[in-house]
Amino acid sequence: MGATPFKGRERVNLSTAEVLIVCGDAEGLEILAQMFAGFGVHTPRRATSSVEAMVIVGERELNLVVVDSALADGEGYGFINWLRRCGSPNAWSPVVLVTGHTTPSQIIKGRNAGASFVVRKPVPPMVMMQRIVWLLNDQRAFVTSDGYCGPDRRVRSIGPPVGMKGRRHDDLSVEVGEATTPNLDQGQIDALFQPKAVAK
Repeated sequence: MGATPFKGRERVNLSTAEVLIVCGDAEGLEILAQMFAGFGVHTPRRATSSVEAMVIVGERELNLVVVDSALADGEGYGFINWLRRCGSPNAWSPVVLVTGHTTPSQIIKGRNAGASFVVRKPVPPMVMMQRIVWLLNDQRAFVTSDGYCGPDRRVRSIGPPVGMKGRRHDDLSVEVGEATTPNLDQGQIDALFQPKAVAK
């Protein structure tokens, strides 16, 4: 990924961000480009096909790639899969997949292609900005294997099944140890959920 033009805890500044938008529909491409211009991106790169997008990937260092599921020369899933394995530093760039079909199978297909996030069309600007902010703070590892290349598909680290050794050094155990403090009784639990007046 290129030099990050912003930090997660600071105000988001996209003025120096290199953003590639790939969409097979000219009207949809214009809408996304205008949205990112509204976010402060000076010149979002545009492509209607995976072939055009591949050329841009070879020429620019990108901070974010937004890909529609429908391109002029095929599906966006194929382009994302190519991007993740292309050998360019852009292979690690965050990728937002935009699609009109958010059935579980399509979401899984996008994630398996290597998308960082799947967003349903039409995309409200606030939703897109929320996803960008989330990606700024995304600490997931990048996974490269024969069957998958992209960000770790596990958002939460819940650890390996009981009795099995984890595949990663930071896997947490799902086994619960002995309590170190006394259990709360029902009255104490109920008190936690009751509103209390705050003295001024």
